[in-house]
Amino acid sequence: MQTVVERAQLVGGDDALVLDAPFNPMPLRRVLAKMGFSSTANKVGEGHWRVSCRRDGLGHIEGRLTDEDCQGLPDVGAPVHPAADGVHIDVRGMTAPRPMLAILRLCAALGEGIDIIVHHDRDPIYLYPELAELGWDVEPLEGEPGEVRLRLRQGGDR
Repeated sequence: MQTVVERAQLVGGDDALVLDAPFNPMPLRRVLAKMGFSSTANKVGEGHWRVSCRRDGLGHIEGRLTDEDCQGLPDVGAPVHPAADGVHIDVRGMTAPRPMLAILRLCAALGEGIDIIVHHDRDPIYLYPELAELGWDVEPLEGEPGEVRLRLRQGGDR
């Protein structure tokens, strides 16, 4: 990872950095995002990912996450699965404070650059101030009947 970070420091605003890797290198992509690189990852073949990075100052991470990406996450106390729009966490049916704790653990584990989609059965009003204090924005989404679905995004300027 150090070699890639050193190379990335040499990349100018109009240049791109393209990486080929045997997996989707999410930890590296998060480091590059903090350096101002947006990245897109595509699975080219079995055991072959191509990651395109450009220094745009936004640090946005795009590309489909895999189950493999989520395997490195700690157990947050609720089901978590990757999807094209981010990492989903389902806290429906859980009693308080377990949903809030699970969501906050996932926020801490993922950090910047990856959206979190929350599936809840009630409006988590006590969660909002906690997320705001940590720098996470909340956007309500259309969900299933009886579901409160939210997109959590850190930084708000992406």
